[in-house]
Amino acid sequence: MQRQAGRDAVARESNQGAGRGLFGCFGAVLCGLFLTLTSVGQAQAQNEGFQLNRYEPTAAGEWSFAVDHPWYNEGAGRIYAAGMTLNYAHKPFVLGLLKGDGFTEQRDIITHQMITHLDVAASFLDRVLVTASLPVIWVTRSDSIDQGIAVGDPRLGITGRGLGQPYKDKISMSFGIQFWLPMRGMIASVPDTASDQSARFLPRLILGGVWQKLLWSATLGLLIRPESRAVVSIPGISTGQAGRAGTELQLGLAASYFNQEKRFAVGPELLLATTAVGRDAFSRFGTSLEILLAGHYNIARMLQAGLALGMGFVRQPGTPDFRLLARLAYAPGPSGPADSDGDGIPDKEDACPQEKGIRTAERGTHGCPPLPDRDRDGVPDKADVCPDTHQGSAPDPARRGCPLPPPDADRDRDGVPDRSDVCPDNHQGQIPDTTRPGCPAVDTDRDGFFDHEDACPSETAGMNPDPSRKGCPLSDRDRDTVPDVKDACPDQPGAPHPDAKKNGCPSLVEVRDGKLVILKPVFFATDKDIILAESIPVLQAVANALKATPAIQKLRVEGHTDNQGNAQYNLELSNRRAKSVMRWLSTQGGVAIHRLDSQGYGLTRPIDSNDTPEGRAKNRRVEFTILAQTGG
Repeated sequence: MQRQAGRDAVARESNQGAGRGLFGCFGAVLCGLFLTLTSVGQAQAQNEGFQLNRYEPTAAGEWSFAVDHPWYNEGAGRIYAAGMTLNYAHKPFVLGLLKGDGFTEQRDIITHQMITHLDVAASFLDRVLVTASLPVIWVTRSDSIDQGIAVGDPRLGITGRGLGQPYKDKISMSFGIQFWLPMRGMIASVPDTASDQSARFLPRLILGGVWQKLLWSATLGLLIRPESRAVVSIPGISTGQAGRAGTELQLGLAASYFNQEKRFAVGPELLLATTAVGRDAFSRFGTSLEILLAGHYNIARMLQAGLALGMGFVRQPGTPDFRLLARLAYAPGPSGPADSDGDGIPDKEDACPQEKGIRTAERGTHGCPPLPDRDRDGVPDKADVCPDTHQGSAPDPARRGCPLPPPDADRDRDGVPDRSDVCPDNHQGQIPDTTRPGCPAVDTDRDGFFDHEDACPSETAGMNPDPSRKGCPLSDRDRDTVPDVKDACPDQPGAPHPDAKKNGCPSLVEVRDGKLVILKPVFFATDKDIILAESIPVLQAVANALKATPAIQKLRVEGHTDNQGNAQYNLELSNRRAKSVMRWLSTQGGVAIHRLDSQGYGLTRPIDSNDTPEGRAKNRRVEFTILAQTGG
């Protein structure tokens, strides 16, 4: 073995982590806890050989590889699970040279290691989980070593649930202990890298839970084992010490995106271990840090499959620079519909699937926790008009959650006692609503008829009110403002006309959306306000509609141009053209001048693009807007 500065050349992994200071501080806090173990370890001679593999699988059926998130029979809907985990490690054991706090890798002691872990688990009483795992080592190989198939130390474990359900509650707490049986004490042919000479055990605290879609776990344990050393013999290098193992503190952290309905989880897992006794206690050379990225999927609620990739960043003997894990377990789950929060209401029906709730008759609250109710009168604060006052034995029917007021109370002073006042904080005004005592009358559709007398309170009576139904319009199937009883063409949109035979029939104009819409444009002489003869029939149709509809009290003639030429000139031209049409309707069409108005807008209100001849033609137009009419 090579030496440097009086120290043995030892097989340790390269280290990118923090220095001795961090772990020394941590060790100072825990030194009292491990004082006894330290003294015992120093008094005993070191064992030779130890189980090199540092990866220990979680219980079969868990949604994690290395950081435990235990399941219990009622919470998981299963009693047992069994499976196997394939574990490949690259360079778990290397030879290197120490120089002060530095380490230089020299060569591989073990380059490839392949292990199959056979795992079983069973739960009972919804509080106890019993596990067992047996590692079978298939490959332990490098340029100088090729070990045969071997059986590692079997592991037995028991975990008890103290608080909450790990897969239903936001937080749970479990306690457990694991125990390894040394195979070298029973089978002499077991290699010294596959087994310890003495038993070891690991008491642990396990926290975990589910919050919305987050599955999280945290474990803290103390692995108690006698201090051991590995002795290797490599051709060309003398036999010597190549690494140590002993009692160590272990920390695990995991967080996954967890979709119980679709049965998959994905996320990282972190494993940190540091030697707690001996000369490497709480130093970086006695510490390992491994991170896994894992994914799991449950097939048909029967098979649990998983795949994980890992890297070692701070490495003791047994921590590889790269790890591959693959897992398959028979883990039958509940056959019924998913119920994430365990409140007995399936997720598909549960309005709050991640929170335990109660059954209600309303779909929006079914399965949700009860709403806050400060005065505990059975009316949720959100709907309670008096959230801090119990409604009592005689609740106010007009104010939910409030007690009936005293007989003479009248807050709005409208002469209607609060006990009978539907609007106790709103004066009934000069015109009260006869259907709601104490409330003012309102006219929702603004047609001049108050709601309490309006047979159609949300529909205006319009220009043609129905005399038999107060506040309602006469039937108008084609919605051309000509009621069916007067419409000569009741199923074809048209326009009002003085001639009863043409009234409501298709014409050159229609009444819709508050406008008299002309179906042909009004043409003018170029750059002038002179109306061309071809447009006279259009204007005559407008005049006929106005004369047949006296309910139209005011109509505005609007002129528009395209964007060609000077904007100010276009504005003046549009004004002149609008006035020209208004004069024609008054002098030639027989429409009273007080019913007409005109306005030019020039190029400011285009209805199409001015980039094409067609668009500019549409923008040069005359429009007729109804400003006022009877009936709303």
